[in-house]
Amino acid sequence: MSGKWYTGTGDSGLTRIPSIGQVWKDDKLVEALGNLDELNSVLGVVVSLYPELRDPIQDIQRDIFEISSEIAGFDMGFEKDKIEKIEKLIDIYGNQLDPLKNFVLPGGHLASSFLHLARAVCRRAERSVVSLYRENRTRESHVIYLNRLSSLLFVLGLWVNKKTGNQDVIWKGKSK
Repeated sequence: MSGKWYTGTGDSGLTRIPSIGQVWKDDKLVEALGNLDELNSVLGVVVSLYPELRDPIQDIQRDIFEISSEIAGFDMGFEKDKIEKIEKLIDIYGNQLDPLKNFVLPGGHLASSFLHLARAVCRRAERSVVSLYRENRTRESHVIYLNRLSSLLFVLGLWVNKKTGNQDVIWKGKSK
């Protein structure tokens, strides 16, 4: 069976967004969609490394896909209840942790490290979505969701280390 896995339609540096037609691939909208796609990909790695988080992470991946779809011009009905769901997850997992007394570096269990990477990618995605929001090209609920999600990913990174018996990597300032 042979199939064609490429179209060549983007060879000129343009791509098609359903809501607005052809745009340059360096358009802010395409940048935001790419950042959200990257975030979803990193979360897929987390699920592969730590299947115990499959259900909440895959639910989050669906939310991210809905945000991407809305940014691309499809109304998916993304509302504040999704934000509340993330806040509840932060409470559930965060209440199982001891209070932080130091800054933490990514490390410990491999899944924890990838959750910290996902947090950094989420923050970049949030910045790109904020840029669209300032131009009235996306919704406030998208920005708030991504802001809460970065907090959840941090908490999950700590939680995975605790559950797996790995120590968090504590940042220690430069010795004098």
